[in-house]
Parts: sequence; structure tokens; C-alpha cells
Amino acid sequence: MAAFAATGCAVDGEPRSATTASPLGKTPSEAVRQNDDSGKRLPFTTTFPDRWSRNNDGTKYEPCTALTDAELADTGLDPHSVSDIALANRQTVRGCLWQYASLRNSSLSQGTGNAPTFEERITDRDWYKTSWDIRIDGRLVMVDSTGRYDCSTTVKSGDAPVVTIVMRTADLIPLTELCKYAIDFTRRTIPKMEPPAP
Repeated sequence: MAAFAATGCAVDGEPRSATTASPLGKTPSEAVRQNDDSGKRLPFTTTFPDRWSRNNDGTKYEPCTALTDAELADTGLDPHSVSDIALANRQTVRGCLWQYASLRNSSLSQGTGNAPTFEERITDRDWYKTSWDIRIDGRLVMVDSTGRYDCSTTVKSGDAPVVTIVMRTADLIPLTELCKYAIDFTRRTIPKMEPPAP
């Protein structure tokens, strides 16, 4: 305890409040971007300064701001359950996760990242238990599942894939029914996405 005893010192001058500034002259809260490319604020506060990075800049589409709270609720999701799917700064994936309001142990996530590319995903589907393709608004959409607990869709926006994943680990339903949730969310968000690059 003696090592932590208070010590005194004398300093000339007037006391001033200290501000924490980054090398760019911005405070930490100002330095971390909170709005998407269209100016919409994220539904959470990100602490990752490189949430948008060269790892996920293949599309300007932002999964976290694509639908309003009312539109999310209309899909059965709880808008207030939103969380960032990025677990680290400069992570490849950029997107959000929501819980379903009345479906126990059920969630939906939508994210985008530059790798693997949409074209690479098309040729790497053998490890899924079930796969098929559909078209929504003229766009190819891959529907895939690794088993009875999940279903995903993948569509191209700009140069990047946008992946929607529905997980349900309780009160299981047939896979075709589970996939309807992922397909429905994709159908609602495709109009917000930029056209696929050739």
C-alpha cells in the first residue's frame, strides 16, 4: 500500500481542463465513423475506426441501415436487438445481427465482405447439405444450408457478395420454411443494393 500513497508536487500556471485528441485533432468519439455512405447513422455505436475498410468496400450497401425499425419489425425481427457482427477492427465482414421477436433461439444476420467473392462462392458449394438457386428482381440468389439449423442466401451487390443467414436452434421447422425467412429478408433488401458489377 505504501507504494500507492499520495504524493504532492508543485506546478506553476493555471489549471485547465484536458481534452483527449487523436493525432488528427479529433476526439476519439469524432474519429470513429458512425454513418453509412448515405448519411444514415448506424443502429449502434461502433468503436472500430476501420469498420469500413478495403476488406469490405466492394459495395456501398450497408446491411445495418437498409431497413427501418418498422420494416425490420415487419419481418418478425426485434429492431432493438441489433448488434454489430464485426468482432474486431478492419474485419472482412460488415453487417448486423438481429434476434427474432417471437421465435425462441432464432436470429438473422446480414453482412458483406470482399472475400470470398460472389463468383468464388458459386463454385464452392459442395460442403453445403442443400443448395439451390433462385432469382429475385432478375438477380441470381444462392440459397444454401449446412443442416436443419441454418439457411443462407447470397446475392451480389456491386463487386461484393451480401450474405443473409437465418439460425434457429429451438422449435425447429422444415428447412424450406426456415429458408423462407432468409429469402424474404433478401427480397426486402435487394432494392436497396447497388446493381451487381459485370
